[in-house]
Amino acid sequence: MPAIADESSQTEKGQAHSTHPITLPDILQGRKSLFRVPLYQSSGAEDGNGKIYHARRAHRKSRAGCVKCKQRRVKCDETKPHCLRCQKHGVDCSYDAGQVNSARSKSVISYFIDKVPGLTEQESATYTMSLLAVSSKIDELLQMKSKNGRLSSNIRALHHFHEATTPTVSSERSQNMMRGKMIQLAFDSPFLMHAIIGAATSHLRRIYPEDNTYTMVEAYHWQKAIKQYSEEISTAVGPHNMDPLYSACLLMTIHSFSLEEYNPRSSFVFSDDPESLNWLMLQSGLRHLLQLTVPWVTQSMWWDVFRRSREGNPLYDDHRPGRIDLHPELAEICGIDDTTTEETNPYHWPLRMLTPLLSLERSMKTFTHYTNYMGRLLPDYYDQLLKKDPPALIILSWWLALVVDLEVWWMETRAKSECVAICMYLEESDDPRILSLLEFPAQVCGYLLKHVQERIASQYDLVVL
Repeated sequence: MPAIADESSQTEKGQAHSTHPITLPDILQGRKSLFRVPLYQSSGAEDGNGKIYHARRAHRKSRAGCVKCKQRRVKCDETKPHCLRCQKHGVDCSYDAGQVNSARSKSVISYFIDKVPGLTEQESATYTMSLLAVSSKIDELLQMKSKNGRLSSNIRALHHFHEATTPTVSSERSQNMMRGKMIQLAFDSPFLMHAIIGAATSHLRRIYPEDNTYTMVEAYHWQKAIKQYSEEISTAVGPHNMDPLYSACLLMTIHSFSLEEYNPRSSFVFSDDPESLNWLMLQSGLRHLLQLTVPWVTQSMWWDVFRRSREGNPLYDDHRPGRIDLHPELAEICGIDDTTTEETNPYHWPLRMLTPLLSLERSMKTFTHYTNYMGRLLPDYYDQLLKKDPPALIILSWWLALVVDLEVWWMETRAKSECVAICMYLEESDDPRILSLLEFPAQVCGYLLKHVQERIASQYDLVVL
């Protein structure tokens, strides 16, 4: 989840636990801007994008695969109790078709309400509602036509968010908050409900790419969420609406980071448009919102999550000057010496945050450490990125490479595309230090740099001779 772990106090200073410098072979507040979403229009025309589809290669069929993989007609690795593909996408995994069918026959609403008891408490607005009435309530809130006698797709998306999406977008500390109080808030905040359903539908579209209906639904809910969020934040912001705004902001920054298709040539490094970096700069949105709500933030339902996450994450409280404990080669390319401070060098703070991440385990247990990084980047560093300054790009490429290794569904395509783009942009450099530092991100992304190709060719020629 973007920038959630340490936003409670931007002015506090401290020192992180020291980490040993990492050498290359050992490691294999922001700007305001509008959220954007593409406008989709329905069309009955066939796909005319010129894609070429090749016949599938021969492969061993997985006859003992899980139910989800069989439904999607993809190869299952048959890992038990949960296959790796289902773990990656954060969906339920079962090898018992009868068990799955039984669960499907149970009302989605009933299961959802059982999982969120707060919705049926006496003080809840849904206390006296029947199961279908809950579904109608959501449609009414979103001003969508309700299908009489049938559960709407919105309630099913809400259930998916509760069960499958939250583990892939938040830490364990904040999952309960998302599954409980955030969803309850959404019943009184249309923009938050749109954001939740938008996030769930984005996740569903990644899981079931062959189902084209998700694309239209996803775009509709994100457009509504962003429009209504912008209207809400442009009015008075205070204790009455800060929690829905925090919650929606977190989900929308996830949306802004995701990328539809892998395409390095669409990267900001090949563009003169400053908005091409919005996917990164928008991750600071929560910090701007917190600045607007400083007098009341301790009253927020998120306050304990912010505070506890900060206490358990000392990585971003290390403001020591100089190059002690910084990655030596990166410090050198950034011009950092023993007297350098955050105020005198725009790369000191990004590198100070990055270095401990290089030795951190890359998994869902620690992924918020990586996502919080982008929420704490400062304007002077963004300026250097927009100028395509090589040290700025190298630092970003290393962080992107770490994110690629996480294999998080809403991050991996963007991270790999931008990382490869930086490698392509800088591989013509005459500076051997830059070429050497590009090898780590290029290796993670599977990109063969030109000087590496030449090195391999030279070695091959020597073998032949």
